[in-house]
Amino acid sequence: MSGQMPVAIFALVFGVLEFAGGAQEMVYLGFLQSERYPLIAGALGVLAGGLLLAAGVALLVRSSLASVLAQASAWVGVPVFILTGVVTHRAGWPITAVGIGYPLLLTFFCLRGERSHDAISRS
Repeated sequence: MSGQMPVAIFALVFGVLEFAGGAQEMVYLGFLQSERYPLIAGALGVLAGGLLLAAGVALLVRSSLASVLAQASAWVGVPVFILTGVVTHRAGWPITAVGIGYPLLLTFFCLRGERSHDAISRS
């Protein structure tokens, strides 16, 4: 699949940034300041970042699970970043845009690659 390495590396970078931002929110405001919403939003951000990171690793090593992990990162990441970035404005607009857009792009990239691989294997 052409362009697989850059897509995977961006998924790794964005996944780490989401994970770190969610962990910071969860630990500093959630645990240390005892605020309930940052604890929940931070935990969800850690989950969304972890799934995007796992999808990037799977894509980088050309695992067959890359498509499943990309879909899981979209199913979790899009609602999390709509809630934290659009509804409550806790996340900044750059990470909100990346958190919503990149898992969707990654999912379409993986599904497109599967379709072209299936077409080649059938012929």
